[in-house]
Amino acid sequence: MTAQTHLVPGITVLICCYTHDRLDQLSTGIRSAQTQLRPDSDELIVIVDHNDALRADLISAFPSGITVIPNAATRGLSGARNTGVAAARTELVAFVDDDAVLRPGALDSVRSAFSDASVIAVGGAVHAKWEAGAPPSWFPDEFGWVVGCDYRGLAADGAEIRNPIGAAMAVRRAELQKIGGFSDRLGRVGTVPAGCEETLMGIELRQQFPGSKVVRIEEFAVDHFVPRTRSTLRYFISRCRHEGRSKAVLSDMVGGKAGLAAERSFVIRTLTTGVLRYLRGAVTGNGISAVSRILVMILGLFVTASATAAAAIRQGRRTTSSEVQAPVEKPAEAPVAADELITVVIPTVGRDSLLNTVRTVLAQDHRNIELLVVDNRPHRSEAARILADIDDPRLSILEQPIPGVSAARNKGHQSAKGRIVAFTDDDAVPDPGWISGIVTSFHADNTSSVGVVTGRVLGTESNTREQAWFEEAKVFDKGEVATLWAMNSREETALGTDGTLGEYGPHGPFFPYTAGECGSGNNMAFRSTALHSIGGFDERLGTGTPTHGGEDLDAFRAALLDGWAIAYNPNAVVRHYHRDNMPELRVQSYGYGTGMAASLTKFVLSGSPRPILTRIPRGIHMLISPTSTKNIDFPSDWPLHLRILEALGYLAGPVLFVRSHLNARRVGAGR
Repeated sequence: MTAQTHLVPGITVLICCYTHDRLDQLSTGIRSAQTQLRPDSDELIVIVDHNDALRADLISAFPSGITVIPNAATRGLSGARNTGVAAARTELVAFVDDDAVLRPGALDSVRSAFSDASVIAVGGAVHAKWEAGAPPSWFPDEFGWVVGCDYRGLAADGAEIRNPIGAAMAVRRAELQKIGGFSDRLGRVGTVPAGCEETLMGIELRQQFPGSKVVRIEEFAVDHFVPRTRSTLRYFISRCRHEGRSKAVLSDMVGGKAGLAAERSFVIRTLTTGVLRYLRGAVTGNGISAVSRILVMILGLFVTASATAAAAIRQGRRTTSSEVQAPVEKPAEAPVAADELITVVIPTVGRDSLLNTVRTVLAQDHRNIELLVVDNRPHRSEAARILADIDDPRLSILEQPIPGVSAARNKGHQSAKGRIVAFTDDDAVPDPGWISGIVTSFHADNTSSVGVVTGRVLGTESNTREQAWFEEAKVFDKGEVATLWAMNSREETALGTDGTLGEYGPHGPFFPYTAGECGSGNNMAFRSTALHSIGGFDERLGTGTPTHGGEDLDAFRAALLDGWAIAYNPNAVVRHYHRDNMPELRVQSYGYGTGMAASLTKFVLSGSPRPILTRIPRGIHMLISPTSTKNIDFPSDWPLHLRILEALGYLAGPVLFVRSHLNARRVGAGR
């Protein structure tokens, strides 16, 4: 798009339309704009999107005072807007939807806002005018964007925003043209309720013109007509699905951080407080409506996030070995010797607790070890400083600048000399017999089919109620019974050489797809061949990535589906520093939800969602039933808001996986 050389001070109001169905609203909107135009400087252009009959009717109905032109670009809202911008003659362009009516004084507020030279775009207030008189009782206030209107959680009047709502927005025309206008990869086409073209515009304007501002001005207000056809749950779901697909395209264009930053805040802040708000409403007597809004809010987030994830993976699928495969027999390896060399990998971000972890590993009663500490923040050199006084030839410090525990673990595995690689965290304290317990389990496997050994995780202390809650809930502790998990039960594997491996464990409703019953990442050991066969840890998952976790569960699942067995040895004990305060416990609860959901999202998007989808009813029962295996051990006074945060984490997980996936693609492209 080529910018015109001379722009006239004033405003061009642009209204894009495509159907006769909105002719009454369109005509009212045109008249509302005409009454606010300044005859000496302003103009009104109506752009008709590939509908010659509608254009002829508008020219007949409005023979003067407006300009009616056809969309000269690609069919759709973005093309129509670009056509209007190219035809405009003024410094400012204001966009109003064809089913929106300007409130008195709206254009004057636009003029006033742009008197600040740093303001590059303005978003108005979009008030829903429901054809039914009011929104459905189930419609959550937080999802007003579904019908193109304001929603709870928007910025205050005069505050900066990422992007405006398209039904009422204004932009400096020259600057809009310099970024190329609106992308035809985004935006509504006919009745297809896609979007995000305004989001891309806002992002690109600030990138192209540093220091500029996009602000929200509530006096720039419109009444936006919402027909009964948009008051149905069917439309709600469709709009969420298309929004999710648009978010994936947007994120592919500008990156996951920029494309999904506001959405992450929306989930964490707006939806969290929305749930609590509706719960209070249920208590005060509006029970059915409040519960309905919570359920629809969860549904909307799930549909949007899932659609975003699916579209993002389709755009750049990175097939991994943890996708569904038929279990295969593993070639026999030489038995693990009692004095086997074991490589221990400790990822770290330089916490002071690392020193104690390293000392306890070096003090193991199994002496034949190689200890690799992987510094995941090497620019700070904290790991080297903390371990400066340790002089032990078995210790090496590696650097991994790519953030995330998975990247750090992969670095350690790639450098390991031992064919058994054990992992723990820098805030854990292994018991002296930890490695011996791991070796015992691998040594007892006479078929070389055990690819993973996990162990018991207990708290280092219970000085606070938060730590006691965590320990009582048995989030990490898997009990005192040796257990084996495998896709195919083989008696010789279950018994091992001397029965040490235990019996086959029970399968939960999502086994093996969640694999949480098998252990946790702060106490696990892999055969190097098993870790190679599943492609290592997925660097889109885990602490230090947007997903916050799930990498250990993903690796366990991948190993099981690849034909390996997982043995749990309660004698291989690691003690973990449980969070001793509520803020950290909140973060941890939310992270468990996001990690689990992100891991499941990855599997669903691998091309075989049926195993997960068919288990959803049982999975929901497991999550909410107080007598389920997940909840039976939870303390009676476990705070409700921690459960809510975990549930919100499940909902946010798909979105965060998309962001992490896009981040990983950019890192990979830069290598």
